[in-house]
Amino acid sequence: MTHPTSLWQTFALEMDEKRPGFAKGPWFTMNAVLTLDGELRADVLADAFHRLQQRHEVLRTEVLDDRLQLIHPEPRSALEVVDEVGSHAPVDIGRPIRLRLAGNQLALHLHHMVSDPVTLWETVGELAALYTATLAGEDLPPPPAQYSDYTMAEADQVRRTSADAAAWWHSRVRDAKVSPQPTTAASLTIPAAPAPAAQTAPATPALAIPVSASAPAALAFRDDLLGADEVAAVEGLTRQHRSTPLVTYLAALAHGMDEHVGPGDTLAFTTLFGKRDRPAWQRLLGPCIVPSFLAIPRVSGSLGADVTAVRDAVVGCSRYARYPASAIYAAIQDAQRTPFFEYVPQQWPAGFTFGTVKAEVATAAGPKDTGLADGLAIRVRTRTDGVLTGHFSGDGSDWTEPLVRQVQAGFRTYLLGQEGT
Repeated sequence: MTHPTSLWQTFALEMDEKRPGFAKGPWFTMNAVLTLDGELRADVLADAFHRLQQRHEVLRTEVLDDRLQLIHPEPRSALEVVDEVGSHAPVDIGRPIRLRLAGNQLALHLHHMVSDPVTLWETVGELAALYTATLAGEDLPPPPAQYSDYTMAEADQVRRTSADAAAWWHSRVRDAKVSPQPTTAASLTIPAAPAPAAQTAPATPALAIPVSASAPAALAFRDDLLGADEVAAVEGLTRQHRSTPLVTYLAALAHGMDEHVGPGDTLAFTTLFGKRDRPAWQRLLGPCIVPSFLAIPRVSGSLGADVTAVRDAVVGCSRYARYPASAIYAAIQDAQRTPFFEYVPQQWPAGFTFGTVKAEVATAAGPKDTGLADGLAIRVRTRTDGVLTGHFSGDGSDWTEPLVRQVQAGFRTYLLGQEGT
């Protein structure tokens, strides 16, 4: 049985065409590792895992190059009992789920073609419920919907709203540009960003970074952006603005990039919007995410100066997000170099129960850096300890690490300056 791919899956396939192996490769995954306070019965867990795949078509789905989802009739993955587990593991796109048990640790790995963060945690939760029900000789009611239902509803909405969406996106991004780079300067002086309040790292002097014509160096690093107390203060500011953390952090990022954007320009980011906008989609297994853009106009001389304008941009971009990203690309200058930005709030569940065994989340991770990054990607999230951390990656061809450090410093300066007001 086959179904057309969703907007997200189509976008991922288009990314893979530009960077072979990036989205179809085995490290494009969502991952969770649980720590158990007791021993699980491997036979019961294996049976629960088999039934989990039987219940959900998306866990038996292979995404094909010709924009089709092939649903295999029977489960193709089995429980793996191993010596140890890690935060990442390769997942074959033709067998999109892996479950590994090693002593008191249980690891779940889902290919990102069929998963988003909600799917990751809902899959763990249902696996725990199936394990518990198996021990009790019971069964669970069938799922209220399959991912193919979501895909067909999404395609119908795209058809119904395409004219309005096309007009809106054309008006919004026709002057949008990827941030230009200051390549004419002999060197850049990058101010050292102060350590977050929760840290005690020594001050670092400013760095004079020469601009070289040599081959670009890919960048991939993580850094703490705000301490827990600073995050709490910024969240208070967000409530005062009657806004959301995404808007606040996007305004701060736009402020950090402001000097690289010309007067009248609109700065465009690619992003992902969660679209679980029907009751049936709330706990659905499958990637209910839509690839789209954030088009931020320069206002009052600074991209990050007007939070209201940023909020309006986010609301509009989300409203018209169900529109093929390739069509929006056509209206943006040098669209393939558009930076990616994503804010991921802390979503780790408190824990799960497998019969009498309690399970806590030890770690969770998205796709592994494989050296296939393109342009610039910035992902910020709040950890369980309240610290805001950022993951920065790119091929280094335009957004080099010194420039990203400069944007990072501007991001923090904006937030702390806003906090003071």
